[in-house]
Amino acid sequence: MNKIVAYLIVLVLAGIAWPHASYADMEQVYQRDADQARLSHLLYWTGLIEEYQSKTGSYPFQEQLLSKDKPGLVRILTKEQQLYVFPNSDKYVAGLDNNANGSFQEFTVKGFVAELEDKLGREIEEKYDIQRVPTRSPIGYNYFVTENGYLLWVTCITCGVTEISTLLMDGYTPTVNIASEGMVGEVHKAFLRKNMINHPTFKTWQGRGYKKEGYVRHVEQQNIHDSKR
Repeated sequence: MNKIVAYLIVLVLAGIAWPHASYADMEQVYQRDADQARLSHLLYWTGLIEEYQSKTGSYPFQEQLLSKDKPGLVRILTKEQQLYVFPNSDKYVAGLDNNANGSFQEFTVKGFVAELEDKLGREIEEKYDIQRVPTRSPIGYNYFVTENGYLLWVTCITCGVTEISTLLMDGYTPTVNIASEGMVGEVHKAFLRKNMINHPTFKTWQGRGYKKEGYVRHVEQQNIHDSKR
C-alpha cells in the first residue's frame, strides 16, 4: 500500500482528519510529518559524515574521486525507492534521475553505509525518507562530495522558500542544504551544519512536532538496515 495512503488511513482512524478534509489537506499533514523526519535525518547523516571526517581527515569517498570535474554522489534511498531513479527498473522515472547524464561519479548507499561503519567502528542506523513512492517531487536524500568538501540536501515539501531553503531546478520542490566549509560558498543557500542547527527558522521547523510520531518511527524502524537486506 502506498505509504501516504496508509498514513492518511491512520489519521482518519485516530480522529485527526476532519470530516470534510480534502485529500490535499491530509497529504499536507503527511508531508509535514515527513518533513520533520527529513530534517532530523539531515542532521543525523551530516553528523556521521562530519564525525567520519574528524577521524579520517576526509569525507566519505572523497579519496576515491577519479576526477576533480566529476563530483561523487550517493543517493540515500531504500531499495524500493531506488526503483524510481535507476534505468534498469520498470518503475524508472527519468525526470527524477539526477544522474541521468552521468555527471556524477556514483557510489551506492550500501557502500556508503559500509564505509561509515568501517571508519567509525560501529554499526549505524540507516535513516531514509519515510515517503516510499515519489509524487511530483523526488524522494530520498543526496550526498555529494568533491575535493573541496561535501553537500547533503533533503527535500522539505512544506518548508517553501525561506532564507535557509531553496528550490530544485524543477522550480517546485523545496530543499534544505548542509555543506562543509569548503562547499558552502559554492551552493545556493547551503549552510554549515552548526549554523543550520542554530538558525531561528530551522529551530521553528524542529519545534513543530509530529501529528503521528508513532507512525513515523515505525517506518524508520522498518528501514533501519535496508542496505544490508
